[in-house]
Amino acid sequence: RTLAWLVAGEWESQKEFLGPHSLPLTSLVSRAIDGLSEPAARADVIAKLLKYFHTDSVCLHDEHPRALVALQQQHYAPLVAWARAAYGIDVATTTDMFALRQAPAATDALRAAVGKFSPLKLAALERAVMAAKSFLIGLALVEQRISAEDAAQAALVEATAQTQLWGELENAHDLDNAAMRQILGASACAAMDA
Repeated sequence: RTLAWLVAGEWESQKEFLGPHSLPLTSLVSRAIDGLSEPAARADVIAKLLKYFHTDSVCLHDEHPRALVALQQQHYAPLVAWARAAYGIDVATTTDMFALRQAPAATDALRAAVGKFSPLKLAALERAVMAAKSFLIGLALVEQRISAEDAAQAALVEATAQTQLWGELENAHDLDNAAMRQILGASACAAMDA
């Protein structure tokens, strides 16, 4: 019911032109209804999302610079600990991007868990993973373990560390970051109603 009010609000706020960026919840609901009801489509989406788990930045922990290490500790370590505890899996972490390999048992457990998601929750996960470019961030968001803002901060760890180190370029990524936050917020809202 809450989601219906939010979708109605999106439509009421439309003015002269419709744009996909102005209807993020409508887009999620449409994706759930039109694209994620069939078992084969669901399996395909889940397989594509699990590819992000095997390259997840949350599992890549650098040894320097200190600012990046501190941010990874602050944002990534709790997500890894949560996933391990919540799903009873071993989430591999490494300092070598090319050495990251997740165990088949971990992937299978996550596939089984996500396979139980409603079409709406799966659509929310899909959008969150694509926006954050991280399976674990998206999963924690739709499982209501973290907020949309926490998800955005985790997704921006590397950019934040670079800004701390080198300074900020005015307006460099403002639109991208705002769009990501909008998608993560819509995903969080949809998952609460799923």
